[in-house]
Amino acid sequence: MSARFTHPVDAARERLAQRARQLEQLVASARPRREIEREVTDLKDGAADETQAEIDSAELQRHLAELRLIEQARERLAAGTYGECMDCGESISPARLLAQPTAMRCMACQRNAEHRGQH
Repeated sequence: MSARFTHPVDAARERLAQRARQLEQLVASARPRREIEREVTDLKDGAADETQAEIDSAELQRHLAELRLIEQARERLAAGTYGECMDCGESISPARLLAQPTAMRCMACQRNAEHRGQH
């Protein structure tokens, strides 16, 4: 039985790269918000179009925010600080990094930050 061992940092680097590629494709394929060129004769159709445009815009903003988090994680990888809590300096658990590769805080500090209203 030969299991391929991957160092946790290498695994994180690959997962971040893979997710970044997915998000970049989603952003590139996002429909640009287009002006409605036809005359709206049905208010419901116009409202539905506007609602969908707002949903698309919010989704695009989430993708861009996640890409920023991935870039920050890549910077921590390059600096050798990936996996260190930004608040207390302790190691972030491997299980947390596996579940959330962009995590910047250990679970205790993340709970405290959320309690204080920080993200």
